[in-house]
Amino acid sequence: MPGKHAVVVGAGVLGLTSARYLREKGYTVTILARELPHDTTSQSFASPWAGANWCSFARGNENEKRRDAYTYKQFQELAKELPEDMLAFMPFTCYDVKPNDSETYWFHKECGGSAAALVPDASLVVNATGLGSQDMPEASESLAYPIRGQTVLVHAPRFRDMDTAHCISKIGSGGASYVIPRARSGFVILGGTFHARVSNPLTPDPAVTERILKDAVLLAPELLPENVDAHDPNAWKSVEVVGVNIGVRPAREGGARVELDSKPVYVGHRPVGVIHAYGIGPAGYQASHGIAAEVCDLAEKWESICSSDAGARAKL
Repeated sequence: MPGKHAVVVGAGVLGLTSARYLREKGYTVTILARELPHDTTSQSFASPWAGANWCSFARGNENEKRRDAYTYKQFQELAKELPEDMLAFMPFTCYDVKPNDSETYWFHKECGGSAAALVPDASLVVNATGLGSQDMPEASESLAYPIRGQTVLVHAPRFRDMDTAHCISKIGSGGASYVIPRARSGFVILGGTFHARVSNPLTPDPAVTERILKDAVLLAPELLPENVDAHDPNAWKSVEVVGVNIGVRPAREGGARVELDSKPVYVGHRPVGVIHAYGIGPAGYQASHGIAAEVCDLAEKWESICSSDAGARAKL
């Protein structure tokens, strides 16, 4: 078996976290992606526009609960190392209006069968392409679909010293109102909308922006400058808006796909394993470390398969 070299296709939160975990396991890691974290104007992936929070809504699904629990523990450890403007724990209040128990061709052409050709010594490919999986030859296995969302990023210095986040779900309204501090940076994500199987338009709706701001001020008057009366019906106009964002969450029928493909790709006669890790929908950050740990377990499984095959060939 060649050296441990993994190609991760996709640079959303699942792809990047998996890349980090694989590197810690001794892999050389190459990331191939259309969008990268610094592509702050791209609307084709959701990670830059997300609340980037941990608030598990896993219920009966044991895989989801395990991934979220593992990620929470990892965030606890990271919080000991990172400054509070990057990662912070704080109380979270959630109001559920109506509780509900139900809860690329490009990859193939550039990175599926030929990813290892782009990185000749690769022994493993991780498919973290999100919605790009819709364009794979095995699209029937993808089952991926978009969830369009609109959020508003605001600057609220008073939040640097606050210990709170708020969410109020509006079941059936196509969204929820939430106020999620970006740690203690003074920046806050307000939302939002949730339109399944919708990816367009990618232009923000001003009426939705107004609704988000009005609801957010009711939830958290601290978003306003101190000299603004929260009871003023036009108070929401005083919120310091940094940007209005549209992002497309990569969901999947039946939940996330995290598995070692039964069919490796080949470079010449050399097999290269393919691990799928996509379709997490709105739970990317809260499940990211759990899924990355599973990716590493699957990578070890692939190593074991390769070692067994090499041993069998050596006996011939």
